[in-house]
Amino acid sequence: MQIGLTYDLQTDPTDERQAEFDPPRTIERLRRALESLGHAVIPLGSAHELLRASSRLGQVELVFNIAEGSEGRCRESWVPMLLELRGVPYVGSDPLALAMGLDKVMTKRVAMADGIPTPRWISLERPEALPRELPLSFPVIVKPRHEGSGRGIDAGAVAQTREALARRVEWLSARCPQPLLIEELIPGGELTVCVIGNSPPVAYPAIQRPVDPVTRLACHVLKPAPSRVESPVILDEAIERQARRIALGIFDALGCRDVARVDLRVDDRGRLYLLEINPLPSFDPEGSFGLLAEYLGTTYEELVGRVLEAAVQRLQMSLRVMG
Repeated sequence: MQIGLTYDLQTDPTDERQAEFDPPRTIERLRRALESLGHAVIPLGSAHELLRASSRLGQVELVFNIAEGSEGRCRESWVPMLLELRGVPYVGSDPLALAMGLDKVMTKRVAMADGIPTPRWISLERPEALPRELPLSFPVIVKPRHEGSGRGIDAGAVAQTREALARRVEWLSARCPQPLLIEELIPGGELTVCVIGNSPPVAYPAIQRPVDPVTRLACHVLKPAPSRVESPVILDEAIERQARRIALGIFDALGCRDVARVDLRVDDRGRLYLLEINPLPSFDPEGSFGLLAEYLGTTYEELVGRVLEAAVQRLQMSLRVMG
């Protein structure tokens, strides 16, 4: 097939506005993975580049989309909206699922409506709206409402008192001018579950993320990485069953397609809570996809192929290999 590849290129890893953009190595590895599966890959770039050169869409049969967009809570929907306007089929979730998944509060509201457990939380539109009596138990974590890749989260994101919380809310509001999510911190471990496919989707084995023993945050969001880490969750059958059920539940509730990654916390009694879902997960070979491939005894390329095949089957297309 002639496959277009849409993405936002990270040119400066120190610029937090590009935190969710993909570095050149990830885009190149994904391109080579698709080519190794027998397809011709045409780099299309970001939504802005598509607007400037939309005629290039006529060269492709399908688009593999990993474009994050650059601002606003609907930014991940930009490329899919343009593709739908042009009638070009693409891999991944539709604009609504992407927008809902990026907005942590909307995800939680949908989860609660479907009986999916999530830590107790409140949403805050502005710092002065912080209630004097918080309807949550400390410690809590403060997050931007619609950011990913750990933006706005560091060791100071966890507050043990209302005074520390108020300081963090002021600081984060100035740094990320958007509504905030304040959430009870489940002090145990953290898991992530990859979901691939449709009718039915498949939830793959949970991957445990090491946590910092001091803040209890997952180490992948902390910079610099802590010198000591813990992996406190025993991944027994009961934990795996809960993890897969929650992952599939929120995947279905948001109407996701083809692929997603679901993040969970586990308390000291083995109960799981949904943190968030990412319908546009990273394809970094050193991230969750690479770890999952290693666990399954397969390759990164083979997992990319499963995602591509899921989209092709959903679209009722023929997975034509180039000669």
